[in-house]
Amino acid sequence: MAENTIKRVRNLQPGQRFRLKRTGELYEFLGHKRDTPSGTQYIVRRSGFAKPSTLHHACHVVLVQAKDSP
Repeated sequence: MAENTIKRVRNLQPGQRFRLKRTGELYEFLGHKRDTPSGTQYIVRRSGFAKPSTLHHACHVVLVQAKDSP
């Protein structure tokens, strides 16, 4: 992707770490589930929390390098 292209949750690969642009919270992308009644769910884990949760596919994100992680 081009440097000026906005990254979104739907463009991530499993294992990538990112910050949610709106809140600045750190997450890890775990994968997606396509067999849900509401369509594809994007599964993530917020830093410091054990329980996975989901984010909307169009959320804007900023990828982080391993050195930026706590």
